[in-house]
Amino acid sequence: MATEIPNDMVPSFPSVQAGSVRSAGAAYMVGVAFRPTLLFMTAFALNVTPHEAAHAVVSYMLGFNSTLFQMWVNPDAAAATPRQLTAIAVAGPLFSLTMGLVSFVLYLWRYSRRPSGLLLLMLAIVGFYLFLGPVAAATLGGDFNVALRFAGASKLLMNIISVVGVLTLPTMMYFMGKELSSWSPPLFSRSKAVLCTTLGPWLIGTVLITLVYLPLPKFLIGPNLAGSVFWVFAVIGAILADRTIATARPIRSLTRTDLIVTAAAFLMVRLFVQGVRLAH
Repeated sequence: MATEIPNDMVPSFPSVQAGSVRSAGAAYMVGVAFRPTLLFMTAFALNVTPHEAAHAVVSYMLGFNSTLFQMWVNPDAAAATPRQLTAIAVAGPLFSLTMGLVSFVLYLWRYSRRPSGLLLLMLAIVGFYLFLGPVAAATLGGDFNVALRFAGASKLLMNIISVVGVLTLPTMMYFMGKELSSWSPPLFSRSKAVLCTTLGPWLIGTVLITLVYLPLPKFLIGPNLAGSVFWVFAVIGAILADRTIATARPIRSLTRTDLIVTAAAFLMVRLFVQGVRLAH
């Protein structure tokens, strides 16, 4: 026969247990809420510096030295032909487009229901953004403006390409905002979901990643901050998204892998702050 233990003999630590549970729950929710912002920053670093490296590598392959920095490159290409200058200019956007496509295909194919899928989605967004941004600015400046000018493109063609970019970039961000919203916990209200998946990466992430990249020339800081305005379309997409899909996502707090990848990405950025010379 089992012996019943009197209630007054059972040890109980309700305040400690409740406090621990509340602390663990609060830490989890903070990690969940900040994870999209951190992974946006990581994706930005893993796209932007390699984007500039693509310019430098193509310049080097064509026989020209260059100095690679964290967000720009100085090629010694004064003697380059228009065709060579075009190749150097388009190398960065084409790299970003390739990274965006590969990341998005992997996301759709296998990882959209895995925790690592959020990083792939952010890599896709930033990759497409770094390709479409120069397309939209084809008549104003940037990589495609340089490429089209040296390729002898007409003003009409440049205007058409710019219009395509201006229309495509907001559309892409809108639908990506819808997808991002599904990476917030189902228990989050719509406003909290929008804040952690789109507003946070845009407003907080852009400022923090700029600080990570400092020092920067003034001509890069302004356009980088101004260009981020297209994130407003992602915010609109998140606001209008169907939240029911969120129940299928593996919503996780910050993981050790997240922190390791982020640290590696930021270390890569800092290694190029003083410039790395690619010389023959």
